[in-house]
Amino acid sequence: MRKTALIFDSTAIIDEEIVKKYDITFVSMNVAIDGVNHRALDIDDEEFRKQFHNLKNLKSGSPSILDFEEAINAKFDEGYKEVIVLPLASGLSATFNIAVMAREGLSPERKAATYIHESNNASIGMDLLMHSLVELLDTDPTADELLAALEARAPQNRVLFEIDNLRHLFRGGRLNPLKYIIGTALKIKPLVEFKDGELKVIAQNRSRRKTMDVILGKIDDFVQNFKNVYVGLFTYDKEDNIFKAIHDIIKERWPHIRINFSKKICPVFTTHVGVDGYSVAVVSYN
Repeated sequence: MRKTALIFDSTAIIDEEIVKKYDITFVSMNVAIDGVNHRALDIDDEEFRKQFHNLKNLKSGSPSILDFEEAINAKFDEGYKEVIVLPLASGLSATFNIAVMAREGLSPERKAATYIHESNNASIGMDLLMHSLVELLDTDPTADELLAALEARAPQNRVLFEIDNLRHLFRGGRLNPLKYIIGTALKIKPLVEFKDGELKVIAQNRSRRKTMDVILGKIDDFVQNFKNVYVGLFTYDKEDNIFKAIHDIIKERWPHIRINFSKKICPVFTTHVGVDGYSVAVVSYN
């Protein structure tokens, strides 16, 4: 039995081998489709994507306090001594605060051994984060050791999405009206960045190659300042020439960077970013 258990919400996309090896638990987010609530973990990702453009009324929702309480208590019941919960970043969802409230409902002993970590991360960034922690996890670290490693990475965590349009972010309340109007008028593919708990449109170039240069420039900044750099990639279209170019340039320009491919995105994120485009995540530390 390992010392410390890890719990994520279902927006975290993590390699299945890592999930099994480190006995990771997921608490399901929710997606309301035409007024009917569904657990995100019960939604078929491929079918959801196929039907996406036919779904007129989509809303995402956080887990309940009870969902987190039950997940945390289950880990202690299994024999774990400490639990770290890594919810979706607080800047994107109420999920983090719900996890904090769930901790308050635990017994004093279990509350003292439960930690809610603000990762400043999301989606495929969580997958990348776990890949960066594998060597440490193999030593069966204490919660303090894991939290120190997480804190060393948190300020540099980035997730970028080049998406087809801003409509879904605007509809989900994740974007202000002015940005939406400008992006729609220009009819371009925007680049959205999640950084320091905030979601921002950082590029609206007519040339997708200029957007690619923005992404590569950000990666170069991390390479110049940090010894260990991980890059995660996801795309809806494996034949996208820009996505292929990003991968090839990273591999050629910075051969020491560890590249990871994620296979999917949670339906909650699909609700807000749509089903076109690609994502790049970065995790770095010294």
